[in-house]
Amino acid sequence: MKKFIAYLVDRRIALCCKGVLGKTICALMCSSALLSCQSVDVELNSEFPVPQVERLPIDVGIIFSEELVDYTYAEEIDGLGQLNIKLGKTPFDLLKSLGAGVFSDYQMVTTVARDDVYDGYLRTQISGFQIATPRQTRTDYYEVWIRFNFVFLDQGGNAISEWVVPSYGKANEADYRTKERALEAAARSACRDAMAVFSLRAASNSNVLQWRGAIKNSNTLDESEISEKDGA
Repeated sequence: MKKFIAYLVDRRIALCCKGVLGKTICALMCSSALLSCQSVDVELNSEFPVPQVERLPIDVGIIFSEELVDYTYAEEIDGLGQLNIKLGKTPFDLLKSLGAGVFSDYQMVTTVARDDVYDGYLRTQISGFQIATPRQTRTDYYEVWIRFNFVFLDQGGNAISEWVVPSYGKANEADYRTKERALEAAARSACRDAMAVFSLRAASNSNVLQWRGAIKNSNTLDESEISEKDGA
């Protein structure tokens, strides 16, 4: 069936290519086909400043998963072609800066430790990614939306609470020579937006407060157990 359809398409193109007008139409059709087959590959490369906020009194293990390392957003977009946005080491840099600015101490880890090395853990996931091009919105901007899920875990790796942070970034296409650079700038801006929201609101966010309460209760229980053993 696919071969038959391809034959009909080739036949139609051959018929259209007869004459001057036909050749013009054929050229436009070929150009359109080439445009739809092109690939736009974007890889973020960004460092983030350490937030200057009052640090939370928590020694945290920040879990950096392979899912974040390999995260790539892919979409076929009309008029743009196949779009691939690879975040690369950007999430690592973002979380590292958050750890240094928001918490009293931190370490980047890949899993929960067997011993109670940290007060708790922070695991990050990306649950949503969306873009809009100037052609789609009829504006001068490339826009990117990213939804970050920050999951707060206790010492044993049990989830205590979750904070969903939607972020937004945009870049004016006139400020960049290529669409790749414009898309990279918009995605980087969205990551910076998520970082700003987390660092500025962490001290008062209900999910973080719930996590801190669980950590405090756990530490209180541990201290009481030690006191009982000493008393015995």
